[in-house]
Amino acid sequence: MRAILALVLTALPALAAAPELPLPGTPSLTEAQPLSTHRIATGPYAGGLPVEAVEGAVTRRIWQVEAPGATTLQILAPLRDALQAAGWQVVFECATRACGGFDFRFEIDVTPAPTMFVDLADYRYLAASKDAARLSMLVSTSGDLAYVQVTDVDPGAEVAAITKSASDPRPAALPAATGDIARDLRERGRAVLADLDFATGSTELAGDSYASLDALAAWMRANPETRVALVGHTDAEGSAEGNMAISRSRADSARAILTGPLGIAPARLETQGVGFFAPLAANDSPAGREANRRVEAVVISTE
Repeated sequence: MRAILALVLTALPALAAAPELPLPGTPSLTEAQPLSTHRIATGPYAGGLPVEAVEGAVTRRIWQVEAPGATTLQILAPLRDALQAAGWQVVFECATRACGGFDFRFEIDVTPAPTMFVDLADYRYLAASKDAARLSMLVSTSGDLAYVQVTDVDPGAEVAAITKSASDPRPAALPAATGDIARDLRERGRAVLADLDFATGSTELAGDSYASLDALAAWMRANPETRVALVGHTDAEGSAEGNMAISRSRADSARAILTGPLGIAPARLETQGVGFFAPLAANDSPAGREANRRVEAVVISTE
């Protein structure tokens, strides 16, 4: 907790309307676009999300801060105070269930994990304005880490397009690659099986051999006490009901390979489908839709 309270103001690049905030060191991600649109939530989710879509120079910064024991309010409060001291006016603020819980989280624009992690049971959101500029802030925690995403829009500014990341040089709009399945399961409790490709509306895998499934099976053999949920996902084309069924079938396709050729006991694997409600990327491009059609492995039991 003292780490949060003792933070000092850090000078930040003059990108768009980026304010100075009491956060230490260099953001894990800094992304700026000379002209784009950011949707600012102006109220809680209630059958739909009220938003203000603001065009201009968009700057996003994400911090991952050591903050053992800190609550999301303890993290947000000094940041809110710093904004107000700099002349920003808070126009909307909410916490988890008051925001709209799951529905709110998946309606707003969030950089995918591991760069930005959002605990669906504990997060806070803030929207602020300063003259024509607008800003959104999202705060959550995972273990001893606090995650802070700040996105600001200045309609009158012009900046060079940049993307900088202390941990991953790829643009934030794209999901992280599969990487080390064992590491992701151990450190994050989940891993994207990114080499499982599905066409829009399809539940069929092209073959029965995939590096990610081999890696998952090897990890499960090395950790025989674990159980895993395979969670299927879709892009946003089609109905919610249809996509829920398709996403579950995609998870079933992966499970069939794991319990068949790869020899994992069926009792150790369950399948779920969440349709288009947990995207990794925006669904407004072919690349984004392809990234969202996926299966993830989630550790659900270690006993």
